[in-house]
Amino acid sequence: MKLLRIATRNSPLALWQANFVKEKLIELEPELAVDVIGMTTKGDQLLDRSLAAVGGKGLFLKELEMSLLNQETDIAVHSMKDVPVTLPEGLEISVVCAREDARDAFVSNQYQNFYALPEGSRVGTSSLRRVAQLKNIFPSLEFVELRGNVNTRLSKLDAGHYDAIILAAAGLIRLGMEERIKQYIPQRVCLSAVGQGIVGIECRSDDDATKAIINQLHNRKSAITIAAERAMNAKLEGGCQVPIAGYAEIDKGKIHMRGVVGSVDGGQCLKSDISQTGMTIENAIKIGESVADDLLKQGADDILESFYSESVEAELVESKPVQVESKEELEKTGKPLVILTREQKYLGNVASLLESLDFRSEHIPAIETLPYNATEISNAMKGLHRFTDILFVSRNSVEVATPLLQKKPLLPVTTQIMTVGPETAKQLYQHGIDALFPDNGTGAEALLKVQQLQDLQDRKILIIRGEKGLDWPAKKMRERGAEVHSLKCYNQIKPVGLESQIDDLKEINSEIAGVFIHSSLAARNIIPHLVQYLGEFPDKAKQTKLIVGSKEIAEVAKELGWREKAVIAQSPSNKHMMIAFSS
Repeated sequence: MKLLRIATRNSPLALWQANFVKEKLIELEPELAVDVIGMTTKGDQLLDRSLAAVGGKGLFLKELEMSLLNQETDIAVHSMKDVPVTLPEGLEISVVCAREDARDAFVSNQYQNFYALPEGSRVGTSSLRRVAQLKNIFPSLEFVELRGNVNTRLSKLDAGHYDAIILAAAGLIRLGMEERIKQYIPQRVCLSAVGQGIVGIECRSDDDATKAIINQLHNRKSAITIAAERAMNAKLEGGCQVPIAGYAEIDKGKIHMRGVVGSVDGGQCLKSDISQTGMTIENAIKIGESVADDLLKQGADDILESFYSESVEAELVESKPVQVESKEELEKTGKPLVILTREQKYLGNVASLLESLDFRSEHIPAIETLPYNATEISNAMKGLHRFTDILFVSRNSVEVATPLLQKKPLLPVTTQIMTVGPETAKQLYQHGIDALFPDNGTGAEALLKVQQLQDLQDRKILIIRGEKGLDWPAKKMRERGAEVHSLKCYNQIKPVGLESQIDDLKEINSEIAGVFIHSSLAARNIIPHLVQYLGEFPDKAKQTKLIVGSKEIAEVAKELGWREKAVIAQSPSNKHMMIAFSS
């Protein structure tokens, strides 16, 4: 009787994977004897430090691989997301099994998804890949180092140390804990780790007898997709514990490969997306390398070089609370002033961030939103089932229309919900609605560049917007073959007393370091008053930086008489406005 010895870590998930392989092999070879040999690795022992600081996930493999090289065991079973690009000489990954769900999972005892988390919530994860992507989308959350096996991590959540934690969905499913998953995080929000969800089998390169047995578990589809992912990672010279994500899938005869490289502070998140025909390992490797080349052209090497040259532990340590001075104390200090013009409900933590950077913020809203009659909007929504696509152009449109939409569940499951950017999509997600939004850029122009919207023949699109919304996106969609209708559900006006609030600034002696303007309408409402006010204080004017959410807003400001510095943010989101102000 042939004896096959399996090396594995002692964690519950690793043991599940090893026993899964054991059971499958015995099904195929009933005469085979299989022993599972559990081991404690160095990575399992160093739970008080971040993986990046102590050498990455390769620490979970060394003892297992030594047992193979010493012929103490015959195969080692791994989660492929833990396997480094380079293996020890004499060893190879001979088999990869069919992939389980590759997505990350949001787990919480209080909140349904990321969008429901309050500002400052503590999110546990040991993955810099997750931190880089999620911090880019959710800058107001605090990401905290979380180590240990699945059960240990869940127990820390249950003890109240975290508001939520992020785990691989595959691990929870395999351990029978699928009910703990509150949200399967979409790949466009947080792209998977290279190899995530795939069980791999490592053996000695010259052990043909063992290979002949285990090759019966080999899955060709997994082999093709992971070849693309690992080729990308190898070209980027990435390890297992760096802010790199890569996920390939086979769809309609094509290999579709996506890659992400992000900075751990969430400031940058580079993306690449390539599809090609050719279901071979060789072609998969070429596609993976092409994705890596594209990311490098975008500046991935600068991000990775910076990551490797700096200590990453500081990125994940628990943040100390900011001691915010009272308004009276701030006024006495003469700290530089930043004027925030967005409606209070959409400002998030901008004011506290500015205060932590030693600025004082003054809220002077440039827009007041007035919803239309709810009954009229509700009646207009009775025909929603006729539309193939529904486009929300702003967070206000979501706030006004979505509660009414949910009262009338008439939408076919095929209806595509779209937004012009991630902030509006987040607002929808709080209502349990997933939406398509542009991966690059924000606004109607960015949305119209999305591949799915190039040919709109036979599409019926409803645009939910405000009274003063843009008309040209509808025109462009009609040119592409769509039938387009608009539902105006709110109006935006200049707030009463705006001019007097600006006049009150005359009593403040501190310089005005910046003015944040998120829309063209806000610019039209406030710029003339700012120009008039700063005209009386030329020294203040020279020090004032206008932060705008788009090139169009900058042009409106110039048209209205703004002559000082204007900085154009990547998008009108709070995060990008703060980045533009700080640069």
